[in-house]
Amino acid sequence: MFQRDRRILVDTGVRGHGAIRDALRRFAELRQGAGAYHTYRMTNVSLWSAAASGLSGSEIVGLLDRHGVVPLPPGLAAWILEISSRYGQIRLVGQPGHLRLVCSDASSLQALAEALGTPARPAQLDVPDDQRGFVKLRLAEQGWPVLDEAQVAGGIDVQFQLRPALRLRPYQSRALQAFIESSSSGGLILLPCGSGKTVVGVAIAARMSRSTLVVVPSRTIGDQWIDQFLRLTNLDPGQVGWFRAGGGTPPVSIVTYQLLTAKSDGVARNLGLALDATWGLVIYDEVQSLPADVFRQSAALQSLRRLGLSATLVREDGREAEVFAMIGPSLWSEPWLALERQGWIAPVECVELRIPIPTHREQTSDRILAEKLTAVRQILRVRPDRPTLIVAHRLREVAAISRALRAPQVTGGTPQDERHRLFDAFRHGQVGVLVLSRVANVGVDLPDASLLIQISGAFGSRQEEAQRLGRILRPKVDRARAYFYSLVVPGTPEVEYAHRRQRFLIDQGYRYRLMTLEELTNDSGEACAPPESVER
Repeated sequence: MFQRDRRILVDTGVRGHGAIRDALRRFAELRQGAGAYHTYRMTNVSLWSAAASGLSGSEIVGLLDRHGVVPLPPGLAAWILEISSRYGQIRLVGQPGHLRLVCSDASSLQALAEALGTPARPAQLDVPDDQRGFVKLRLAEQGWPVLDEAQVAGGIDVQFQLRPALRLRPYQSRALQAFIESSSSGGLILLPCGSGKTVVGVAIAARMSRSTLVVVPSRTIGDQWIDQFLRLTNLDPGQVGWFRAGGGTPPVSIVTYQLLTAKSDGVARNLGLALDATWGLVIYDEVQSLPADVFRQSAALQSLRRLGLSATLVREDGREAEVFAMIGPSLWSEPWLALERQGWIAPVECVELRIPIPTHREQTSDRILAEKLTAVRQILRVRPDRPTLIVAHRLREVAAISRALRAPQVTGGTPQDERHRLFDAFRHGQVGVLVLSRVANVGVDLPDASLLIQISGAFGSRQEEAQRLGRILRPKVDRARAYFYSLVVPGTPEVEYAHRRQRFLIDQGYRYRLMTLEELTNDSGEACAPPESVER
């Protein structure tokens, strides 16, 4: 069924729902995943991303016509065709000092000029170098995507290759080729957590063999990039390392978002120093969390070849268009369950465990935490001897769980050396349970983790839910199943938050079993989704 606000209602009980869901995922975003009907919505960015992947507006209209229980409204069909056709219609071409927007349609070009408040010459619109990013962002906000094909800086030649023994997985090779062969100066690679996004980034850098800057969310993730460059390529240790503001920066450098945008007297001096170096490629790891300052403080970043890596581009602030405009279109993505079926990521059973508070007890935060701790202990009894991560949104919850279980904790305040020590101990089986704050939401590489218990999350963050699930997606021995438990108290806002958080994973094909503590006690874990369970 089709709604006037461009929403699509899908009956999850119809035959072939899975195929319909997989088709919709290419050009629409799941907005509501609970109940018998799932609600999708098309946006400018979702249609542009579909067009960038080769799916035309007419193909989308045809698909909706075939599967709709009612005819597609003519106005909605016209909107799909119009928005889809805009991708690739406007191109930024030329080289620094001579940038210009070109468009074959004169009336569209004039509309762009009016939107920017700039006079247009016949068939083109001049763009100052320092306005390159602003123009792309402004036009995206106006409903006009810009395909950036302008010349980028060449960087410094750094001859390095992947080690001969390394064999990329088929989807990694396809992602690499999609980026290398793209006419756009930047683009996004979207792959599930645990599927080797870092390997793809290293492979692209090696194929280009140019000076490379990798921007990461944390030092822990940056250290992992350094290890991967040294393990996967023939770079010498002196050729890859941390960006050094004082000079002596290696040709393959790692820098955190925080350091890059840290201000002194209102100026992001490290950003300026980083741009003084000659880079041939900038890789933005976990690009979905990219701070706006990285874009807005310097137009020079737009003159570099840009690669964004992420498991999901969803943002709760609705600023996907900003990433699309400033980094580039989605050049390659892979459905999560497709990689699971092929054995590249672990199969996971997702459980929403309902923790009722007895009616004679007050629902205080301490009481809720106490009941959740009881549930944690029960889960550990049902799933014993599994490398376990317990994650929580609030530091007081992390501390309380850590004390109760006598398990080590890692938070933003944990010194870097201590983090490395605990992570290494977990990897080697010396620590069986780690309690983590939000610091471990992204990028922490703990491949043996096979059980994750989510005490609480960041309200309705789909991004966080996907990232946390990703902590247990590394393939296990004998393709063993991993388990993801999310603890929810009925009658509280946690229920609605859980529904919101789960949308992205439901859209990927994952199902959440709804269970009580009593059902958990009797659960063998053999059936992923028994007929009597309530699913969404």
